[in-house]
Amino acid sequence: MDIPQNSNTLGIDVNRLELLQNANSKIGLSSEKIKNIVFVYTPPKVGSTTLVSSIRLSASYKFSVIHVHDEEMLCVLTGITGITINEIIKYNKYIGRNVYVIDVYREPVERKMSEFFDKLASFHFNNTADKVNKYNVNRLIARFNNIFNHIATGDHYFDKLTDVIKPNEFDFEKKYLIQKVFDISYIKLRLRDSAQWGRILSEILGAEITIINDYETDKSALKELYHEFKNAYKIPSNYITQIENCAYFKYYLSHDEQVDYISKLRAKESAPVVGYSQSEYNIYLNICLENQWNIIIDTAHYLDEGCTCRACCKQRRIIVVKARRGEPPKEKLTHALATQKWKEFAKEYANIIHHPKPPPNPAPNSIGRRKKMQGNKPTALKQGLMQNILEKRVNPW
Repeated sequence: MDIPQNSNTLGIDVNRLELLQNANSKIGLSSEKIKNIVFVYTPPKVGSTTLVSSIRLSASYKFSVIHVHDEEMLCVLTGITGITINEIIKYNKYIGRNVYVIDVYREPVERKMSEFFDKLASFHFNNTADKVNKYNVNRLIARFNNIFNHIATGDHYFDKLTDVIKPNEFDFEKKYLIQKVFDISYIKLRLRDSAQWGRILSEILGAEITIINDYETDKSALKELYHEFKNAYKIPSNYITQIENCAYFKYYLSHDEQVDYISKLRAKESAPVVGYSQSEYNIYLNICLENQWNIIIDTAHYLDEGCTCRACCKQRRIIVVKARRGEPPKEKLTHALATQKWKEFAKEYANIIHHPKPPPNPAPNSIGRRKKMQGNKPTALKQGLMQNILEKRVNPW
């Protein structure tokens, strides 16, 4: 691909171009037909899967969507090492593409709960979901409080996107931030505004985006236990104080939103808890990793896996139209399923009896008209006129 001459402003190391090109190929961005890319670069459990599937379903004709949480995830899924996600983002701008980067903020307690339950069985308790579902909820609460300060921490917008100069406060009127650095558009959303994501992204991306919820913990095998946990959990008072003083919490929520959120936590307050120290948590992590029985990563959890073949595009349009009518998708859009559906449709269509069109009416001719006129019976008026004419011819006087 031809590289624009003004691209060195991005600070790309030309000695690493081959590495970056190979990385691009591994994440599916090697085609020169790709002109627009959306990187959904967020921490886990902030609604990012919903964003990925929604943009793919609504605008795969225009955007390629890449979903990544961190370099560790990048390495596990693709084998890419020694390259940062920011380098890949800048490289795609370097080769002349339009690049958007989206990050999402989610309130701390909800995010921590969701991340905890995402790996509850296989990682934290080294057991099957069926057996963990039988655990007493107080056992889960004790474990959660012990690791509370060490899970679902940090914010990509502040910690990872260091080139972006942050405004003094979040735009609470627009419900999002957007800034351009080296002509790369960096977008910050909040999960609490997800009902408005469709409007926001449609304006920014220049395509109608329909938001379709995807991969919610409430729909997992542990959903009943998850509901029980959320209802039973009372947050230690010292953790509420930590949240009140959190810089991210104070930046992304307005004063009124902060007061409302903290008041709801205070209504379910419990005695202080001393959780694991950093060294204790490191030991806990090592033990969990050693005992982890299921290390399979679910790479097919998206509602839309992003294929742009003809069958997938047709099926995608059907899903989006139904979603706009308020009908949630009943199954995932995969290449295998889409091709199967359209093969069945083609087979059914071929079996339909198509009745041939009737032959056209013969063109009228003078003989046919004469015969038709001869076959018609004359009316009384015509008979009277004919008699008068005959009488005049016989007796003109």
